[in-house]
Amino acid sequence: MPPRSKRALLWTSTTYFGEGLPWSFLHQMGTEYLTAIGASATQIGSTSLLHLAVTFKFVWSPFLDLFGRKRTWLWVLQIALGLGMFVVAALSPSRNLAAFWVVLSALAVVHATHDIACDGFYLQALDTKGQALYSGTRLAAYRLAMIVGSSVLVVLAGRTSWLLGFGAAGVLMILTAIVNAIVMPRPPEQKPQTDEGDGIGGRDGPSPADVRLAKPRAFLVAYRSFVTQPQAVLVLSFLLFYRLGDIMMFAMSKPLLRDLGVDTAHRGVLNGFGTGASILGVVVGGAIVARRGLARCLIPMIYAQNLAIPLYIGMAVWKPSFGSILPIVLFEQLVAGFGMAASTVFLMQRCRRAFSASHFAMATSVVSLASTFSGYASGPLNTRLGHPLFFTLAFVASVPSLVLVLFVPKTPIETEPVAT
Repeated sequence: MPPRSKRALLWTSTTYFGEGLPWSFLHQMGTEYLTAIGASATQIGSTSLLHLAVTFKFVWSPFLDLFGRKRTWLWVLQIALGLGMFVVAALSPSRNLAAFWVVLSALAVVHATHDIACDGFYLQALDTKGQALYSGTRLAAYRLAMIVGSSVLVVLAGRTSWLLGFGAAGVLMILTAIVNAIVMPRPPEQKPQTDEGDGIGGRDGPSPADVRLAKPRAFLVAYRSFVTQPQAVLVLSFLLFYRLGDIMMFAMSKPLLRDLGVDTAHRGVLNGFGTGASILGVVVGGAIVARRGLARCLIPMIYAQNLAIPLYIGMAVWKPSFGSILPIVLFEQLVAGFGMAASTVFLMQRCRRAFSASHFAMATSVVSLASTFSGYASGPLNTRLGHPLFFTLAFVASVPSLVLVLFVPKTPIETEPVAT
């Protein structure tokens, strides 16, 4: 395993903190806000619809490969996210849910676009070994942002007001954008229309006609090169199912804890400890994957992630005290971190560098497709079935991933190293 660079550790941490905070704002702080004001399980589950922006981000993802620099896209979009968080903070005291949902929906689109830039920049700035080496770092930074959002800021909101909680998130987002604009490296741009094998131009370079048609053709090449990859049906099926049960469990975990008597402040504390365990999981998992390789790690780590879901069935049946809930959540988050580390490396290895932003966006869009609709359906299902049967159904939904992971390809789609 090659040595880690201090500068690479810094920028992978700051950029993915900036990616994790908006996700936590939309899906954790938003959920906690709705839970705190007494919204129904259906409304709480509806926050999963915000994933629709991530699901369909592949539609506009080639724009970021073809226009401008991913580095610039990244920090500018972070400033836009911070300003949007201030708007949500201003709306929160009124409990005007119509305006709340409109602003959150707009933020979801900006967040999805920012994800494209962040992931594309990571794949552009690091070679294959570096991507695996820093996968734990980037995921740990992402989870640290989730601790800040789901724990620190939720506790702040619970003890003061949601105006301060949401507003503090906006301040952090703006500061993160400024730091990222300073510390990120400036890797050379790899434009798809000038790479060999993309179907644009000939041996002597692109002709004037090719130049005019380069970007429209590159859009088509971006989509085609992803869906025609080796064993595409198997890969796409796995991406569709591997987090299905986990997302269903997450969508209704807050109503379960509320019904077990855990209030907003204590849920914030629990979120903090749980996300800390997940950070440990992704750091250790990322290090193991980098050292031993994805082929040895993907199956056991995906199994560990999904076989923890029955713990929530037990909580729903036996209704434990907070002292017993804490170790259950810690263990589930720890093994979820293992699964996240392995699956993220798998996603990166299915991307071609010339279309790094587009391909990673397409892969995560497939994952989000299942997450969006399963999360949205979780509210009505939970209301109708009750907690024990619902979490049993969530575990059943994870079974296809446990079968598919046995057969998916576990070697990179591209093996040629690229200079960092």
